[in-house]
Amino acid sequence: MSMGSGFDIKTLVRPNVLNLEPYHSAREKVLEGVLLDANENPYQEEWEGVCLNRYPDPFQRKLRRALADCLGVGPESIAAGVGSDEVLEWVFKVFCQPGRDSVVTAEPTYGMYQVTAGVFGVDCHCFPLSESFDFDAQGFLSAVPASAKVLFLCSPNNPTGNLLNQEQIRMVCRNWGRIVVVDEAYIDFAESGSMLGDLDLFPNLVILRTFSKGYGRAAVRLGYAIASPEIISFFLKVKTPYNLSALTMQLGCMALADRESRDANISSLRRERERVRSELTRLDGVFLVYPSDANFILFRCREASAIVNRLFDKGIVVRDRSSVPGLADCIRVSIGLPEENTLFLTELARLLGGN
Repeated sequence: MSMGSGFDIKTLVRPNVLNLEPYHSAREKVLEGVLLDANENPYQEEWEGVCLNRYPDPFQRKLRRALADCLGVGPESIAAGVGSDEVLEWVFKVFCQPGRDSVVTAEPTYGMYQVTAGVFGVDCHCFPLSESFDFDAQGFLSAVPASAKVLFLCSPNNPTGNLLNQEQIRMVCRNWGRIVVVDEAYIDFAESGSMLGDLDLFPNLVILRTFSKGYGRAAVRLGYAIASPEIISFFLKVKTPYNLSALTMQLGCMALADRESRDANISSLRRERERVRSELTRLDGVFLVYPSDANFILFRCREASAIVNRLFDKGIVVRDRSSVPGLADCIRVSIGLPEENTLFLTELARLLGGN
């Protein structure tokens, strides 16, 4: 099934979602006035200009406009959720019928795609990335099961750190008439490589972004999808009426307004990433340091699992990826503050030296 000029997204949407009459909440049309319709407490409490006694805007209008201004797309192409995890759930709710449809992940990759598939009772097929952790569109197209409805790609990929080849992603978007989800959670740490500029070309493309990484707002739990207005309309149809609190949306808008601090932090993290990578390549016992466009580095070393445990005993927490297929003896380390990175490198060198 290729894209073709007559591509119709409705052919991929679950029939029950096509026919669904969504819940109509009190604040869809009216956000201010004499509000006596939603059984709210009338005694007003405020924080940063947010009325805490009123239900939040179910259509996230202020946040979506702010995101649209930053991204250069229309607000109708954006919908926000409680982290990217909620947005992942919308993909399954809209497109995947349990027992009939399946999804595909390109592995090794972020584990929540497979976990979410399991939660929704949808089969998940694992397509291997190449030895350099890149995506082979032609290989995928020749092997993809007929039941597959969605392909999940992570770029920059977690846990490997590399951007996937954009031409390969474009090839599968162009030649596979199903949904291609590109998770760009770490794109702020890359110099280029976003699929955002291709959004108008591919009505089957969904891009995921988050405030957890580049914006440093992991505790806020705010993610969003960028897609065609038609796909976004279905996401808004299946989401809960007030999925985002007014506080969450305000914190998101505040983060978007403070781009100077964000850009400075990202520049610092990029510099530290290159310093850590350079230092790792000099250590005896480190066999391979993979290139990274993210805010972490994957490297292979001797006795990786034991090293992770010994670092933990010293209060330094890194991620053991040795059990992931294709990542034997691999450790993933996030880039921290300069002094944290130095402490990690010093202790790792001591452990690899046998002391």
